[in-house]
Parts: sequence; structure tokens; C-alpha cells
Amino acid sequence: MSSTPSNNTAAIGWMMTAMVILGIVDNLVPYIVDDISLWQFHTLRSIVAVATVALLGLVFGLNLRPKRLWAVLGRSLFLAIAMILYFGCLGFFPISAAAAGLFTAPVLVVFIEAIWSRTPIGPVRLVTAFVGLCGALMVLKPDVGGLGWPNLVPILAGVFYATGNVATRKWCEGETPWVLTWSYMAWVLLIAALVSLYLQANPGEGFLGRAWVWPTALSWWIILVQAVVSVGAIACLMKAYLTGDAPIVSVFEYTLLIFASVTAYILFGTVVSPIGVLGMVVIIGSGVVVAWRVQRAERLERHARNARPKQSELPEQLAP
Repeated sequence: MSSTPSNNTAAIGWMMTAMVILGIVDNLVPYIVDDISLWQFHTLRSIVAVATVALLGLVFGLNLRPKRLWAVLGRSLFLAIAMILYFGCLGFFPISAAAAGLFTAPVLVVFIEAIWSRTPIGPVRLVTAFVGLCGALMVLKPDVGGLGWPNLVPILAGVFYATGNVATRKWCEGETPWVLTWSYMAWVLLIAALVSLYLQANPGEGFLGRAWVWPTALSWWIILVQAVVSVGAIACLMKAYLTGDAPIVSVFEYTLLIFASVTAYILFGTVVSPIGVLGMVVIIGSGVVVAWRVQRAERLERHARNARPKQSELPEQLAP
């Protein structure tokens, strides 16, 4: 259980930094979809990313040794499974549906945090979390018709992602962001490498099923940039969850949609519809309301605690 006081203002800053970086570099992926497979991309990127963290550890003396190995590996596995499910869904669903499922995570964090900590969920926080999800749906415009078991797979990705985010705070207190970064990338590397081996024996077609090929020069550069820059972004994201309260921090992950949309417009000329812009406003508004409500509750709790008389200040006849 975490006992370190939260610094939500700093955590939000770390999260926003991560989302800006990811919103830019993730838009580079469309340039490689006709060249290599998703699994080859993840394998090569993870190799470079893990090597980058190891090199930084040697040069700057970073602590890369986990304090609780199984806790770190368990938490990182949740996030790795979430990403595998998410990217796997892209082969069967429109990206809007897969992303909408993943972006249920901030809503699910509220429930998982409450169950984990055995604390009640405030009605305002609950409503604003759902409003934030609606804002995400307005931006993503999901267009999957009908609801069946396959449609729940993207939401399952959101469940794993939310659980991993809460576990970061609950299980990994005192761990460095670099430990959490390399452990996550190591899981992605292992899973992507295993899928790549399977596809070498049973090749398919397209971004999800293509066997390994020799990448073009552009793909190599994108892989290198993605790997190195993503290491910093993921470290910032882990720092955010280590520093702040998961229900507050997770809401600001929605801002990735904003930064990604702006970058997509600059690179590809993709224009966000008016309802998408409205959705972005809703996302920001919900994040501000949740943060304000939780911080207000914390202030009230501190005030009540400070106003409570200490044992030594009680009159002698009332002291136990």
C-alpha cells in the first residue's frame, strides 16, 4: 500500500509532458504500415528502447534494479497485455472502436481505485469521469454497429490498462520510472518477439500478419526515433502515476487525443470535426473538475486533521 503523500500538480505536469511526446511520435507509425508488421516494429523498437535505458543507466548511474521484482513485473504485464489487446483489435475493428475501448481506462481507474482502497466513489467524480469518456467518444466517433462479445475486447484492454495504472501506485512505491520503463518494454519485446516467430512460420498479410522483412531507411529512422523518444515519454507517464493519485492523473491521459489530433493535422491535414472539438473541451473540463474535487477533499481532510486536538492537548479529565 502506498504511504507517500501525493503531489497531484507535479503528476499532472509529468502526464501532460508524456502525452505531448506520445501525441507527436505516435503519428509517425502510419508511415511504416506498408513496410513492416506491427510485431516487427514493436520488437525492434523495444530492443532499442531497453538498450537506451541500459545505456542511460551506465552513463548516468541510474538505478535500474527493482526493489520488488515480482510487483514490478506484475504491474508491467498488465500494461503490456493492454497494449497487445489494443493493437490486436486494430486488425478487426476501426481504430475509433479500439481506442474508445482503451480510453475507458480513466473511468475504470475510479472503480478499481475504490475497490482496491475500499473507499466510496463520490457522485461528482463518478459523473465527471463518465463525461470525460463521452468526450473521448465524441472525438473518436466510434462506428461499430451492435454489441457482441468481440466488441468487449477493446474494453478488456482498458481494464488491463487501468489495473496497471493503479498497480503502479499501489505496488511500485519507491521504484524509479526507469525501472518501470524497462520492465514494461521488456514485456512488450517478449510478446512481440514470440508473435513474430509465429508469423515467420505462418505468415499472413498486412500490418498485423506480415512476416519480417528488411525495413526501409525511413522505417529504421522512425523506429529509432520512436524508441528513444518513447522511453522519455513512458518514464514521464510512470513518474506521473508514482507521484499523484491515479483517479486524477488518469483523466489527463485523455489529452493525448488533443495533441495527436493537432499533430495529425500538421502532418496529414486531418481536420477535427466540430463535434470532435467539443469533445476535447469536454475532456479538459472533466479533468479539471475531477482534479478540483479530489484536491478539495484533501484540503478538507487536512483541515479536519489539523483541527483535531492532539492527545497531549486534551484536558486531564478527558485523557484516557
